[in-house]
Amino acid sequence: MIIMSLAILALLACFVLIVFAIVPKGLTLTEMVFFYFIIGISTITLFTILDVNLQWVPLTRSVEGSFAMYICRFIVIPFQILLSVCVLQSNWKAKWRWGAAATILLCLSLEDRIYLRTDILTFLKWNEYYSVLMYGVFMLSVWWIARWFIGLDKGEMKKNE
Repeated sequence: MIIMSLAILALLACFVLIVFAIVPKGLTLTEMVFFYFIIGISTITLFTILDVNLQWVPLTRSVEGSFAMYICRFIVIPFQILLSVCVLQSNWKAKWRWGAAATILLCLSLEDRIYLRTDILTFLKWNEYYSVLMYGVFMLSVWWIARWFIGLDKGEMKKNE
């Protein structure tokens, strides 16, 4: 099944990028690039710790499986977390914002099943609940950083001094 993993995850990446392009965003391009790099650095660091250091979520060591996982770690996961931050920062009604963020969280957790079925990942001392919790914490922490960062741009720090 590893042979199909690259094709499946490339198709998933295309779908995520199309959805990201279509959904209205509450952030500027500069803010999205900044948050993409924050998300990328933090997710790559955490996934490396879980794989290499703790060996809780080991990756496949095949070349094609590794490329497939790099697609996930550099495109699929960061863009979905960024999309959730854009949605949470948008001017939609609160129920739609949180509903969309919950849908993105559900998609991220369902994608873990794809990684497991294609034998890219193996959960040893990890499970799907930890994964959902991790993605939720990522989404909320980056959203908190976004609110802080946008507040800096609006001069809210000067008001508090």
